[in-house]
Amino acid sequence: MKINNPENLVGKAVVDTNGTIVGTIDKTYNSWSYDWPGYFFGVKLNTNTRNQYFRGTTKLLPIYSAYIREVGENVSLHMTIDTLCTFWNKAVPCGQTTCPTDEFIETPVFDKTNSRIGTIFSWVEQEGTYKNYGLLLDPYLCYQWKLPYNTIMPLDPNYLADYKNHTICVDKTLDQLREYWKHNQQF
Repeated sequence: MKINNPENLVGKAVVDTNGTIVGTIDKTYNSWSYDWPGYFFGVKLNTNTRNQYFRGTTKLLPIYSAYIREVGENVSLHMTIDTLCTFWNKAVPCGQTTCPTDEFIETPVFDKTNSRIGTIFSWVEQEGTYKNYGLLLDPYLCYQWKLPYNTIMPLDPNYLADYKNHTICVDKTLDQLREYWKHNQQF
């Protein structure tokens, strides 16, 4: 669903297609596509959902606009909690290793020259596989590149080179990533 005023969704309850409360929208982020879906949302899970479906995590559940069916008193999704938690409970491939999604989310990302480029916040899946990870750009880069501070850029899963000590390293330099984003995104 196209969302025109994402800030208006903060604090609204999120319900799945069966009417089960998932949590409340806590944060909004600009997507790499300003057309559609446009935004990512961080959902603060309620206690029952957190413990029953998401392994007790206290991290925000990322959803993007395409998950939203309608907005009214609540934000209604077009999927069930079971579908939402599929990727949360899946191991994420990181180079030669894997890591649990709840460790992967909010992990700092560095380029191959050890420059910090941002933090993993979300992912986009298609037909059961990760299509892109959502990289929340480091505020310094947002400032330098004159982008909003809540900008998420796509990170190709093939770029992940290593995961260790709660840090993700990619096999590209910052300049290579910037060129990739310029040629493939609205950047």
